[in-house]
Amino acid sequence: MKVKEVMKTDFARASVPGTRDTVLEIMSKFDKTGIPLVKGDTEELVGIVSRLDLMRKPEEDQLALLMDRDPPVVSQSDELEDAVRILLERGIRRLPVVDSKRRLKGMITVHQIIRKVVSVQFPDELISPFVERQITTVWEKTPLKAAYTIMRLAGTDVLPVISEKGDLVGIISVSDIINLSKTVRERRSTSVSAASEGTDWSWDATTVLYITTNELQLPDKSVSEVMVGTIVTTYEQETIGEAIKSMRRHDIDQLPVTNASGELCGIVRDKNLMRILLSNKQ
Repeated sequence: MKVKEVMKTDFARASVPGTRDTVLEIMSKFDKTGIPLVKGDTEELVGIVSRLDLMRKPEEDQLALLMDRDPPVVSQSDELEDAVRILLERGIRRLPVVDSKRRLKGMITVHQIIRKVVSVQFPDELISPFVERQITTVWEKTPLKAAYTIMRLAGTDVLPVISEKGDLVGIISVSDIINLSKTVRERRSTSVSAASEGTDWSWDATTVLYITTNELQLPDKSVSEVMVGTIVTTYEQETIGEAIKSMRRHDIDQLPVTNASGELCGIVRDKNLMRILLSNKQ
C-alpha cells in the first residue's frame, strides 16, 4: 500500500513568518496538537510545530524559532510501511507528504493509519503483543508541575494515576496540562555601568535595561484536580478491532490495560498497534 492511499489532503497549516498566537488559534480551531508550516503564500514546507514545542519554549514568539526546521517527510509514492517505521522510530504522530520540490501535498497520521488500515485488515488480532508493560504512573496528590516534569523525564505523554493504595483512579495527559497552562509576560530589569574616559576625574553612567520575556505557568493544583476520573480500560485478551473502536468512541489514543484481577498491567497506544503492519512484512 502506498502513502497516497492513506494520506489526508485536507488539513490545517500555518505560514511563516508568523507568531505563537497564530498557531495556537489554528490548533484550537481545528483541534490539532501539531501543524505543518509553509513559506509565505506558497506550499513549500519549511517546518512543523507542535503544542509541546510551544510549551517547551515559552520565551519564544516567532515560529521560525519554535518550529522543527527539518522534520522527516515522505512522498506519495513511498510504501506505507516506510511511513509507519519513521513514525515509530521518531516517536511522532504525523508526517508531511511532499513532492520533489518539497511542496506540501498532504499529511499522514497515526490516526489515519489506524482507522483506514489496521482496524480494517487486523480486527481480530489480539492487542497483547503490543501492550507496554513497563509504564510510569503518578500519585493522585502529586502537584501538577511535578507531574509534567515526570512526563518529560519519562518521555511519555500520558500517566495513569494511582491512589495511595495503588488502585487506578484516573489518567492525565500532556494535553490536559497544556490546556491549563498559560504564558505570562515577565518584565525584569538589569543595570549596566560604564565609566567615562578621563585623566583627572571619572563618572559612572548606569543604564537600566528592561527585558520582557514569556514564562510558562501551571496552576498550583494536584493531579487529582485535573485528571480524567472516568477511566476507559481494556483487558489483555481484547482484539485490536474492539480496542480501536473504544479509542474512537471516547476520542483517546491509549487505553490502560488490566489483568483478570482488574489490576493495571500496562497500556496500549494506537501508535503501537501500527507495529502489526511491520511484523506482517517480516
